[in-house]
Parts: sequence; C-alpha cells; structure tokens
Amino acid sequence: MNKVEKRSMARIVRRFQGRRIAVLGDFMLDEFLRGEATRISPEAPVPVVLIRDGSSTGGYPGGAGNVAANLAALGALPLPLGVIGKDESGRRLIRLLRDRSINTATLICEPGRVTPRKVRVVAQQHQLLRLDFESNSELSASSASQLIQILRRRLRHLDALVISDYSKGSVTPDLCREMIALARSRNLPVFVDPKPDHAAICQQATVVTPNLQEAEKMAGMAMRSSEEIETGGRRLLDKFGCDYLLVTRGAHGMTVLSKQGRTHEIHSIPRPVYDVTGAGDTVLAVVALAYCSGASIRDTAVLANLAGGRVVLQFGTSGITLKELLSAIQEA
Repeated sequence: MNKVEKRSMARIVRRFQGRRIAVLGDFMLDEFLRGEATRISPEAPVPVVLIRDGSSTGGYPGGAGNVAANLAALGALPLPLGVIGKDESGRRLIRLLRDRSINTATLICEPGRVTPRKVRVVAQQHQLLRLDFESNSELSASSASQLIQILRRRLRHLDALVISDYSKGSVTPDLCREMIALARSRNLPVFVDPKPDHAAICQQATVVTPNLQEAEKMAGMAMRSSEEIETGGRRLLDKFGCDYLLVTRGAHGMTVLSKQGRTHEIHSIPRPVYDVTGAGDTVLAVVALAYCSGASIRDTAVLANLAGGRVVLQFGTSGITLKELLSAIQEA
C-alpha cells in the first residue's frame, strides 16, 4: 500500500465515528477461564487446570454482542436488536455492553429464555475445552414484532443494518425478510454474516460475508481453487440476489465477488495466529463501517482484512479500536 492509498484509507476510517448501525443477531456471553495445566488428573487422562484467583476469569460480549462492541470501539453508535434471557448471563452481558457505552434498551428479555453462554478453558494460551450453555429456540412472535417496530422507529436515523447469525434463535428468515425490506425502503445497506442452515436470511442483502467453509456448504460445492471460488461465488450471488459476496479465507485473505462480474483477491500478510475467536465479528463490523463511509468494495475488503489480521494476534474475544486500525494501515 503506497502513501496515497494509506492516506485515503485513513480518511475513510476517520469517517467511522458517529455512524449509527443497527445490529440484529444472537447476543451471547463469552467467558474465559485461564490457568496452568502442569499435570494429568489421576482420575482420568485429562489435564488439571489450576486457576489461582478470580483475575484469571473474564467475560466479554459474544456473537452479535461482539459485533456491537467492535462498532463501538471504532467510534460508531450500535443499536442492538435481539433477545436474551432474564438470567445471570443476560444480566452480565447487559453490564458488559453498557461498560462499552452501548445502549441496551433495545434488547428484549424473554422469560424462560436462556442467554447463550460459552465458557472457554485456557492454559498456556491454548484452548483445552469449551462449555456451551444454551437452549436454542426461536424468538417469540411478540419479540419479533417488537424488534421490527424498534427498527421502524429508528430507521431514518440509521446508516446501515447488520445481521449476525449464530443459529441461537434470534435470527429467523421471516424477521430478516421484514427487516431487510425496511432497510432497503430507506436505501440503507444491509450486511449479513450467515450460518449455512439459515442461508435464506441473505436474500437481497448488500454484502454477505461467509467464511470459506460456510460458502462451500451454501453453494453445495468445493471452493478451493480460484476457479471453484469464482463458480461457487457466482452461484451464491445469483441465489441470494445480493450485491457482493465477501468470502473470508483465513491465512489466504479474502475474495470479493460483485454481481457486476468483478472479482477482487485480497491477500493477507503472513503472521502468527493466536486465536481466531471473534475475528469474523470484527470483519463484519469493519465491512459495514467502511462501506457506509464511502469506501469501494475493494477498499472495504482491504480494511476488513487488515482488522481481521490484527485481532487474531490477540487471545480471546477481542476487537479493534480506531487507533489500532489506523496503525495497521500505516504498517501495511
């Protein structure tokens, strides 16, 4: 990236501040238990993890909550849209979001619902075990109606709609269809990070951001070579009726395909990867902000690739700040 490109990218990033982005999705609690594994249990062939004090534990907003946290860290104003339970995990998640200056008044608490919680047990920077506490069920018709009404009331103040699906029940095809139609009626761009079993939520989106494995499942074919990615990607563009498909490919970077027929390959800088937890959330947040701030789809992908490459250097659920993204641009 030359000096002119870096200045252009930095100008785009500075326009992130104050953008109002609605985030529909599965809001979850991520928790990490960090300790030392120095011996094997005499009871079973498993490591014993010694957690010395309470400072070894940490909680973070997960799923759509991490998308919202990334948006806030980049200077934007996220509007959370989702359902959580009236339980301790839900209360902790609310506190964590508020600690990041995110207004949680638009999150709906459903009686009897379990707030999804993921507990990762970590020793010497290696994840040994993940415990998932959840009871997935679709949000109620009443909650869906409330979320639609919230979006309808806030629509004219928004810059974009982001949909972050983790298959926990907050995102349904019917709800997405109505919300995307509302956003499109105001010419707002829509950004979707889907799960393959919910591919229908991608219909009429502006940008869809699956990882390679998700794209392969939705396309029903292997997408390993450039030719296969082109063929599978075009199949998905036609299937979804979206404007762009951005496929994240880990260490191999990203591939962006447009309905106009153009394809962009974005290469990653080789670097050690400590943890990919939450990297897709960071990519989704930066894609939405860059596109809303006037970046071309190629520059949008370049910025998202830089951000994703930076967060995998950190352990745990993490995001990127405005300052860190500007630094990554200068180092590129």
